[in-house]
Amino acid sequence: MHNRIKDQFAAGKPAFGTQLRFGSPAIAELCGHSGFDFLVIDSEHAPQTPTGIQAQLQAIGNTPATPIVRLPRIDEEQIRLYLDMGALGILAPFVNTAAQAAEGARACRYPPVGIRGFGPHRAAQYGLRTDEYFAEINDLVVFIALIETAEAVANIDEILAVEGVDTFVIGPVDLSISLGVPFDYEGSVFQDAQAELAAAARRAGKPAGIGVYRPASDPQSIQRAMDDGFSLILAGGDEPFLAAGCQQMARVRADLGY
Repeated sequence: MHNRIKDQFAAGKPAFGTQLRFGSPAIAELCGHSGFDFLVIDSEHAPQTPTGIQAQLQAIGNTPATPIVRLPRIDEEQIRLYLDMGALGILAPFVNTAAQAAEGARACRYPPVGIRGFGPHRAAQYGLRTDEYFAEINDLVVFIALIETAEAVANIDEILAVEGVDTFVIGPVDLSISLGVPFDYEGSVFQDAQAELAAAARRAGKPAGIGVYRPASDPQSIQRAMDDGFSLILAGGDEPFLAAGCQQMARVRADLGY
């Protein structure tokens, strides 16, 4: 059992991931074989079900990618359920305070450092690796805070000081809205906030993450994110990838005159 996010960080390398909204195990498996270090199953903005999430976790388990579940809110019961299913991390939305960060981080880990109740099933190979799982998982699991508000930016040092908060990801759309500059990612207001978040991660000695808001298929977009100090790179997803493919075929047809 290993976590490629932590492996990449330990090697001094960035970790690249994408997001899954369609709920398809086949798409999850395809993405896992496509070179991503981690995959985020989005249950915040997509109609996911626990059964569907487990099916995607099983599919990702056939690949080298590390599975992360994005929750609609910090919820101890949901965190426990999805970790028991085999997720190796939780991405929690709207983490605005250190108290919220501590709630999520502690829910991801067993005592004495956390409060997670014991009962893994698929995560421990249905009882075949229970002892090994218990011994390893507190160190392997990741809790990732989504930073999406001006309040979170103001509290970022306290959030990152929480034990068990491994990293964060900037949610650019909601953050820009909260800052009063909707969808203006290149202006000084958003860029200053982004720079402060990256600087806070350096102060805390923790990696910084970002949802890439420039074209994910452009290498310069990814390089700029890394140049800006981010090493957890969440780029694109099954929805935008499929949309881009459909748009490309529409352009081909138009170019052919049909």
